[in-house]
Amino acid sequence: MKIAYIYDAVYPWVKGGAEKRIYEIGRRLADKHEVYWYDINETVNHDGIILHGVNATLRQWKEYKGCFAGKLLPKLIKEEFDVTDCQEFPILVLKFII
Repeated sequence: MKIAYIYDAVYPWVKGGAEKRIYEIGRRLADKHEVYWYDINETVNHDGIILHGVNATLRQWKEYKGCFAGKLLPKLIKEEFDVTDCQEFPILVLKFII
């Protein structure tokens, strides 16, 4: 099975609940499945999980304010996943509210 996680921060560099959840489930699934994690950093293999960087220059949340979603879409269109798990929330909407 080919599984994609979409979240802009990665455990252990960011120690939050969603990051830890994705990491723990993903590394266990990676033993028998292809597991991808789309984040903002560079593309590397992290304990069997393939981290796909959407844009390595966007290092902090305040720097991209919605660019993550825009840069993510072209990468996702090229792939076909059996399961996609997305933790992101609509940053574009928040940009106009704040």
